[in-house]
Amino acid sequence: MPMPAGIDTVTLTGRYVHPDGAPFAGKVTFSTPALLTLSGADTIAAGTATVNLDASGQFSVILVATDNADMQPTGWAYQVTEQLTGIAARVYSILLPSANSPVDLADIAPADPALGNYIPVPGPAGAAGNTILSGHGTPSSGTGRDGDYWMDLDAWILYGPKASGAWPGSGLPITDVITSVNGLTGAVVLTAAHVGADVAGAATAAVTSHTSATDPHGDRSYTDTQVATRTPTSRQITAGTGLTGGGNLTADRSLAVAFGTTGTTAAAGNDSRLSDSRTPTAHAASHASGGSDPITIAQSQVTGLAAALAGVSSSTAWRRRDLPDQAIADTLYTGSAPTISTAQTTTPTSGYIKYAPPGVALTGSDVTGPFAFMGAGGYQVGAGAPDNSYALPTSKYPNTYASGQSIWSVEFGTDAQIFQVRMKYISTATTYRLSIDGRKVTDLMQSSGGTTAGSGHLITIDLGSAAPRRIRLDFTTFPFGGVYLPPTATMWQVPAQGGRLMVFGDSLSDGSAQNNGFGAGTWFARAARLLGATDAWEQARGGTGYITPGSYATFADRLAADVIAWAPDRLVVWGGYNDNGGNQGTIGTAAASLFAAIKSGLPSCQVYVIGCWSPIATPATSVSNTDATLRTAAAGANFPFISPLTGGCYDATGTLVATHGPWINSGNAAAYIGGDAVHPTDAGHIYLSRRIVAAVRALMPA
Repeated sequence: MPMPAGIDTVTLTGRYVHPDGAPFAGKVTFSTPALLTLSGADTIAAGTATVNLDASGQFSVILVATDNADMQPTGWAYQVTEQLTGIAARVYSILLPSANSPVDLADIAPADPALGNYIPVPGPAGAAGNTILSGHGTPSSGTGRDGDYWMDLDAWILYGPKASGAWPGSGLPITDVITSVNGLTGAVVLTAAHVGADVAGAATAAVTSHTSATDPHGDRSYTDTQVATRTPTSRQITAGTGLTGGGNLTADRSLAVAFGTTGTTAAAGNDSRLSDSRTPTAHAASHASGGSDPITIAQSQVTGLAAALAGVSSSTAWRRRDLPDQAIADTLYTGSAPTISTAQTTTPTSGYIKYAPPGVALTGSDVTGPFAFMGAGGYQVGAGAPDNSYALPTSKYPNTYASGQSIWSVEFGTDAQIFQVRMKYISTATTYRLSIDGRKVTDLMQSSGGTTAGSGHLITIDLGSAAPRRIRLDFTTFPFGGVYLPPTATMWQVPAQGGRLMVFGDSLSDGSAQNNGFGAGTWFARAARLLGATDAWEQARGGTGYITPGSYATFADRLAADVIAWAPDRLVVWGGYNDNGGNQGTIGTAAASLFAAIKSGLPSCQVYVIGCWSPIATPATSVSNTDATLRTAAAGANFPFISPLTGGCYDATGTLVATHGPWINSGNAAAYIGGDAVHPTDAGHIYLSRRIVAAVRALMPA
């Protein structure tokens, strides 16, 4: 579709090839940071533009220039996401000023995104400067430009500046022009005689004669007399109290400090007497605040002050008053129950239009759907049939299409009564949950109804009537092939709400066989709804920890690719149970290092640390020690800390601000802990979501 009139654009091209020249397959997405208001063109632009690489690995796209006049906001840049088959996604930012079109992405993309995202673009050449011209006679009207000067070399007159294309009628005479030297004209060569100078060599001879004379100034006898009356060498230098050395002036003499414990000696710097307690002398009242000479102390001179201030919540922090109504945020949809059925087919109802995921090849009436993908990133389309019809995210370790992130969501708006969701059935783990207008239709994840593993299926959902609605689908192990709508219906993009919330941890957040829906059925999805965050990223891996890799990798090894690369606004770090059998010093060092890396990589992120889990009422000593070790590391990083063992809520300075009591006790363990005696049940995850949200709320400003 052509760009509306009045909008400056830039044609951007690019090519991606392997080192051997073979073209890449994949796509490149260009995202704006917010709604762009182009008042001069009566247009609002937003969202993303995605281009698929052609058979030679090339693309060409026309984008809105980042320096359009009358555009709000200003100073923004495109976020570029490169998703190439077989390699990890890369994200960086670029500027596209209208003066630089066309431009190739290879000319402005950073070689290494870690070295910075913004690309300097040279501006237009400036206007030519002015000069002083010269010649014989007065200047002609066609000579020079406005602002120039002209020197008449015959009359020595300076004209200028030239203005409005004309030279002044008169100029400034240069009267002090040299016409002769010492009465001589023409090419003048001066000799010593012309200026009364000595001939060459006369001065050197005079200096040599002076320096070789015995008494050139005639005052040597006076000097000898004066020296004879000065201090004699017999004069003595005497060491006073507390000093040693001295003697007469016949040689160099030195004085040294006498150290000791008597009244006539000095105390050395390591003298034990200097460490004795002493009653300090009272300070002068004038040093106090308001006095004539008050003592001032810089912030850097107060130990821990900067760290304490860093933990103070700002006006832009998460606040309790911004959260949704806790009574309804995690409740069920109260409208008419939709009718849902699943069939093993990829042929939709006749006439329906396919809204495909970005990157899936389009045919016929197919269009790319305006889906809002949430809970994951790095979306890729598989290689070869049937995977080239389905999208999956790769934002969680090991970050591959086949075994990457399996927990994610998609949202869109539609006015359709009936729509069909295409999926590839994997196993009984392929589940989903439908939400309508922000309310879940079922509390737990539901079976997809698939039959044959590896085959395509359509899930038909009948909402009973056609009306504008916000639809959300939560997925587990669910290759997504798009949505089919009737030709009379429309689809539009809906924004995420509440910022990007992420959990980084182990199977307590990633789910287990003790709960339904794996990671999509844990406390985290419920807590996200209670906290008003629709873009909820479950970046946990079972069996892992601060020092324990399990079957995957330690927290530190996963941090860069799984967390920092996706820039969460708020991050919950919950681990330690898989580490509690290890050395506490090693755990503490690993936690401190992890928290420092989070602070460096995510300086604006709000971080909450949850301590060591205990599935029993009386925690083992190693569990209690691990909880204390993590609390110390969190305080050192100025991160709020929540203890599952005591219910203690500690702010960023390490100060206890609330105590909610142990999460698991002898009265509730049987109801909330599964048969493996470690992991929570579905009821346990519901309970944990409420406890964790209550603790986070206690640490928020009102």
